[in-house]
Amino acid sequence: MKKLFGDKVFLRNITGLAIPIMLNELINSLINIMDTFMTGKLGAASVTAVGLSNQVFFLFVLICFGVSSGASIFMGQYWGSGDIKGVRKVLGIGLIISELAAFVFFMGTRVFPQTIMHIYSRDNQVIELGMGYLKIIGFSYFITAFTTTVNASLKAIGEAKQPMFTTLLSLLSNIVFNSIFIFGMHMGVRGAALGTLCARFIEVTVQLTLIVIRKIPVLAPRISDYVKWDRKFLSKYAIVATPVLFNEFIWALGTTIYNIAYKYSGTQSQAAVQVAGSVQNLFVVSGFGIGAACGIIISNTLGAGDNERAIDYAFKSTGLTVIFSVISGIILALLAPFIISFFDIDEMGQKYALYMVYIVAVGLTVKNLNYINIVGILRNGGDTLFGLITDTASVWLIGVPMAFLGSKILGLPIYITYAMVYSEEFFKLIFSEARVMKKKWANTVI
Repeated sequence: MKKLFGDKVFLRNITGLAIPIMLNELINSLINIMDTFMTGKLGAASVTAVGLSNQVFFLFVLICFGVSSGASIFMGQYWGSGDIKGVRKVLGIGLIISELAAFVFFMGTRVFPQTIMHIYSRDNQVIELGMGYLKIIGFSYFITAFTTTVNASLKAIGEAKQPMFTTLLSLLSNIVFNSIFIFGMHMGVRGAALGTLCARFIEVTVQLTLIVIRKIPVLAPRISDYVKWDRKFLSKYAIVATPVLFNEFIWALGTTIYNIAYKYSGTQSQAAVQVAGSVQNLFVVSGFGIGAACGIIISNTLGAGDNERAIDYAFKSTGLTVIFSVISGIILALLAPFIISFFDIDEMGQKYALYMVYIVAVGLTVKNLNYINIVGILRNGGDTLFGLITDTASVWLIGVPMAFLGSKILGLPIYITYAMVYSEEFFKLIFSEARVMKKKWANTVI
């Protein structure tokens, strides 16, 4: 503890990055929860429709996160070595891949919205409402792909405060537009989708404007600076970044499969799951913020050639994660009944959601440790294949079977099934912690 809090340089660097990233993640979670919360006033079918429709967005945004996370490994190390041209060429390849993913998912929401909703629900009203939401929200995928990748580049070079500001602006815009479209114009769930689309457009416009005005280095004078790739660079990028992309996609796909399994528990149970998931996203931000900041510091330090210091920073970041996670878990457990009361679902749904939030509170430290181990430490040290194997095994060999066993086969109450699924986090921690302790992950990839 003395070693951790005695390193003032580390604490200044980690808090300078972690606090803006935490706030950014919190605001992002609030944006995602806003549609669920505001449509909750329209009943269980509406809140379930929005929550299940956003499983598509969840899958898509994690692909974008995988792309930007893989790119951040290189951008952080290039920045640490003082190579801004390297940062730009990685940003270019990240943008191209993310926008291609946006196009694929956009086409899915336009051509197959009914098929997509049938995967997640057996309730015709939920399916119909979800289709209307998907057809509008799909347009926002292009904006999300762009902002996710650009924000990753800004964080990699230490400009974490600007994404926090633009995301806050997006949240405030979302509240205003949702109020207008959902309640003022009585558009229901379609209004929620339109409100989010408008908010995302404002966010990207302000982001680009600030980059130009502030002359942030990610802005290149020529488009060609973003595509100056050679075979050696592309080969190295593919080896390191491809496992990250597959990691996020396979993990996200498995997580959406949970929601397919939960449909056998009924619409009210699914609504409770969406509420619990939204609340969880608000309280994992401390771990995610420290994990992301840790990753940036590690990649910058490795780029500068100081492997021993990178390892030291990793262990100190883990200590901070435990402290903040335990505090967050206690606060969540104490506030759970109050938070759940804000969601307008029936008494049984609220009871189920409350039990699931208690499960989240208990498992929060474990979940956050897995994040910092796999995403913050191992990934930014170039050890990306291990994360792919560990996440895939835990989700598909434990989480998915447990979801169907509890919900479809045994017909257990949803909160018990939820606890069974959550056990995959404990399995994952055993292997991720052992890997970090070996210290073989600290590699320079540029």
